[in-house]
Amino acid sequence: MKRRSFLTAVGATGVTATLAACGDDSAPEPGGEAVELTAETEATLTMFYWDKNQTPTVEANIAAFNKTYPKIKVTPSIAAYKDYWTKLRTQAEGDQLPDVFWMNGPNIQLYASNGMLATLDDAPDVDWANYPQALVDLYTVEGKHYGIPKDYDTIAVFANKKLFADAGVELPTGDWTWEQHNDAARKLAASGVYGLVSALGAADGQGAYYNTIAQAGGYVIKDGKSGFGQPEAIKGLKFWSDLVAEGTIPSLQIMSDTTPSALFANGQAGMYWAGSWMVGSFANDMESLDDVIVLPLPQDQQKGTIIHGLSYVASAKSANLAAAKALVAAMTTKEAAETEATNGTAIPAFNGTQQAWVDGKPGMQLDVFTKGAEEYSVAYPVSKNTAAWNDLETQLLPDAFAGKTPMEETAKKLAEQMDELLAKE
Repeated sequence: MKRRSFLTAVGATGVTATLAACGDDSAPEPGGEAVELTAETEATLTMFYWDKNQTPTVEANIAAFNKTYPKIKVTPSIAAYKDYWTKLRTQAEGDQLPDVFWMNGPNIQLYASNGMLATLDDAPDVDWANYPQALVDLYTVEGKHYGIPKDYDTIAVFANKKLFADAGVELPTGDWTWEQHNDAARKLAASGVYGLVSALGAADGQGAYYNTIAQAGGYVIKDGKSGFGQPEAIKGLKFWSDLVAEGTIPSLQIMSDTTPSALFANGQAGMYWAGSWMVGSFANDMESLDDVIVLPLPQDQQKGTIIHGLSYVASAKSANLAAAKALVAAMTTKEAAETEATNGTAIPAFNGTQQAWVDGKPGMQLDVFTKGAEEYSVAYPVSKNTAAWNDLETQLLPDAFAGKTPMEETAKKLAEQMDELLAKE
């Protein structure tokens, strides 16, 4: 799912100041003194997350935690993703954060740098080598660990085998190039369906252009500077605007009226660039997955797929911080990851536990997602106030994808404004 933030409606400087007033990162963590937990430890904890499809996994892992700590009561609550960050912000501003909650890459630096999150370097029985280094790094701020990775996602191409066959297009059996991919998309479009869909109208960098920018040899952010104005990034952006201009991708208006995932699920599009989280959605929404297969993203100068993942974090203000840290650790163990894989809710982050998730849909080639993570993944681009420049993407890029503004001019404008925001961080 796209990892956006509550900050999109608020300026970078104002939000940071507001959140800074809620916490002092130089102050000691409340309840942070060493506490030895036992089976007799009594405590109450609140947990907050956003995906109802993962409720069976959350509940199973809480139950496993309670086998060790039967007198620690955990009360989970859930919000729709569109409401999650707004509610979390309100809780943060009122010093009422849940004891344990889900965190994403775009928000980790903001929450951690404002003293809202507990450091987890002393979380019990955690070996950071058990998780992909890119995710460990994502949730490390100024040398301290603030989140333990729960799951990860990468991007690939969902393809409709029947539509490929009807169009006389062979499915790739290995790696393929942009040229081969685009040729297939054009032939699919010529057969009467859309060749390719993606959430360009929502400026979906994670599912679309962040990947092509990386494949072209470019970057979104590096050393505190924007890469959008570089030739490689512009090439990665034009990959999409060129296909829209020729009609291989439907107009942004069409993809606004009917979501790209629905266009693919309804058999109106031959390919859909999206993340591994869509496997569960398609399993729920489509009558059959027999015609759906996962293909690796095509390559240009190099391979590339954006990797992101969620983590569990603990509030620095938790009244039962030792118990909260123990719960975070318990929700991210090998056993917890195996439960997640078996339930098929997400690709678990704990190394070596992904196979059950892959095997859950044996005909779909789900190992494309895990191989991408292992072999050519590119970290999701973030900064201290990611959402401020994410908002610029949403404002500027859709018109360029639609052909209303020149892509090169738009990309350079985006880079200039993004650099101004990054300088304020």
